[in-house]
Amino acid sequence: MKLKIWVVFCGFSVAFGTMGVDAQSTTEKPSKLGSTQAQSRKTIVVPEQVAVLLRPVLDELEQYRSQSGHDEHRLDEAFGALAKKQGRFADEALVVLMCFDMGESQEEADAVIARGRRMLPLIKKYQDGTAKIPGRNYGESMFKTAYRKDVAFQGAVKAIKHGWHSTADNPQG
Repeated sequence: MKLKIWVVFCGFSVAFGTMGVDAQSTTEKPSKLGSTQAQSRKTIVVPEQVAVLLRPVLDELEQYRSQSGHDEHRLDEAFGALAKKQGRFADEALVVLMCFDMGESQEEADAVIARGRRMLPLIKKYQDGTAKIPGRNYGESMFKTAYRKDVAFQGAVKAIKHGWHSTADNPQG
């Protein structure tokens, strides 16, 4: 009899323990989601042809974030040069850039949205992974938190599916 009670008790403990974890993870505040969640995501090695396009932008971003007084204009120029490039490697580079914390402007998301439906498979490729740039080891602080990345990627998918041309077209703000 004691064995049956113990088994039932253990079953309830596991069931309620799991429910508690699920409830906590779904109600967790966005600011608490972050690096540990990002580390559990799969690593996606960016193709070299894409990495070649990304390195100038990410190197400038790294310089900008590490040195106070570094010229933000150089970062803007590097991003602008990438955004003007066409082709599948440039498309993928822009999506990978959405994984990085480029600031609050959302220019990288707007560049992806402006290219339309062809970007959806690339968004799907990187949405649940952590981009690894060959030849570089960018610090974790350069990446968006898991929450901010999820919001950015979901927003881009929504915008593309609605036919919007940028995040500014969202009627909800």
